[in-house]
Amino acid sequence: MPKLLTSNAKIDKSMKLFPEYEATILQMLPGKDVCVNYKGCIKTCLAFTGFAKIFPSVNKSRQAKKDLYVNQKSVFMKQLVKEIALQEKRAYKKGKKAVIRLNGFTDIDWEKQEFDYTGRNIFNSFPNVQFYDYTADANKVLNNQHTNYHLTFSHKSGKDSDNSIECMSLFQDGINIAVVDNPANREKFGTISIDGDKSDFRFLDKKGSIVWLSFKE
Repeated sequence: MPKLLTSNAKIDKSMKLFPEYEATILQMLPGKDVCVNYKGCIKTCLAFTGFAKIFPSVNKSRQAKKDLYVNQKSVFMKQLVKEIALQEKRAYKKGKKAVIRLNGFTDIDWEKQEFDYTGRNIFNSFPNVQFYDYTADANKVLNNQHTNYHLTFSHKSGKDSDNSIECMSLFQDGINIAVVDNPANREKFGTISIDGDKSDFRFLDKKGSIVWLSFKE
């Protein structure tokens, strides 16, 4: 059974800046079973950059998690719930708040992922845990009713997946937008900004902001 909730350099960096939080991230490989409009952005997905380019074992582990999610959903959800509970307990003992990003490289609608016969989902089962994600699913942002789940909408600018108009509309409604920092996007979205490279904790961002992220190779 692969460990589902781990960390990465940006999560570690965020915890150093905000030591009151105990954070982890769930990182699985992207694809049709776990992403929205994956064809438009999979070629530039961060899952295939950094350490993953150097060490094949990194994405082998991410693939194993994805296989478990796709092929043995009930087993996956049981393990995920167990790990969240353990993290919450660990954080409480340290006097910290548990923080979890469930979509490291994926865009799963976790509100719809039930894990027992009662129909509970992750967010209402762990009300004291702060969850957050980036998403390219506008409906998920607009329909999110969970106060402990923060969503930042992701700008996409691929040949077949430009969602700039959708981004502008959501931004006018006060939704934060994550945008790759380049001259074209600066001209399009202006300069009201948050440097998203300083921390990954998007739930701390001021409402109604553009979150600039540097391009990763």
